[in-house]
Amino acid sequence: MSERGSARRALASRTATVLAGLCVLGGCLSLALAAYQLWGTSATERAAQSDLRAAFTAAEKAPVPPSSLASLSTTAPAMADSPVVESEGGAGEEPTVTLLPGGVDPALAARQFPADGDALARLQISAIDLDKFVMRDVSVAALQVGPGHYEHSARPGYDGNAAIAGHRTTYGAPFGQIDELRAGDEITVQSADGTFTYAVLEPVVAFGERVLDVNEVHGGHVIVDPDDTWVVADFGDARLTLTSCHPEFTSRDRIVVVAELVSEGVAYGDIFGGLDELQLTQLVEEDLSSLGQS
Repeated sequence: MSERGSARRALASRTATVLAGLCVLGGCLSLALAAYQLWGTSATERAAQSDLRAAFTAAEKAPVPPSSLASLSTTAPAMADSPVVESEGGAGEEPTVTLLPGGVDPALAARQFPADGDALARLQISAIDLDKFVMRDVSVAALQVGPGHYEHSARPGYDGNAAIAGHRTTYGAPFGQIDELRAGDEITVQSADGTFTYAVLEPVVAFGERVLDVNEVHGGHVIVDPDDTWVVADFGDARLTLTSCHPEFTSRDRIVVVAELVSEGVAYGDIFGGLDELQLTQLVEEDLSSLGQS
């Protein structure tokens, strides 16, 4: 056996060993990444949800300042560019409060419209043991904390389509079981506006003729393309739409569940008085520009 042949075999052996080691390392890294995505992200979500629960409970127990009640009976029409006014205060009275356009007390506005990073509502679905706090938007960061409310959809409890998205496999997988929902299953949403009950609809009832535009129809949900944003549009009723990625572990399609409001809803004027229809719509869609806030 020549020295050159022995060297080649030795090199081939070392190369095979290195490649085998890299394959094992790659496999371990893949398993570690999968484990983090399933369990690590869930731990992050659980901690965030715990903080949201504490904050939401505290806000629920906190009384609305008496000065805020004035905004419930405001009758003068409010304009989007109305100047900020200050309430009058005398000796022994409540401190002067700087009101927002339309005479809306900032404390009431803060109660109705949580700041970014705070929960907008509590979502409960007993059929799938779901109890999560919903964030104000559907940004990447928000969905890592919990389900998120589509910013320009109606608030839960109002006329319109209140749309909420959530992860199906990672970050606690809040919508991991929405494919198990069936027509009639109840969904409860609690917010500063009240507690509202929805009932899951059969797809043909929820979408009518537009059910022909979906990819798949199942008992309590449909499957659509990612760009089928019409499912979260206003259908002229009061509904709740839940969306998530489909199939699990992919984002190829979207799974959609629709429920109708079966409890008493909120009349626009019940919360903020003196605002015209356009401004009320902006409020319901969480656009605070009409209140002079960013």
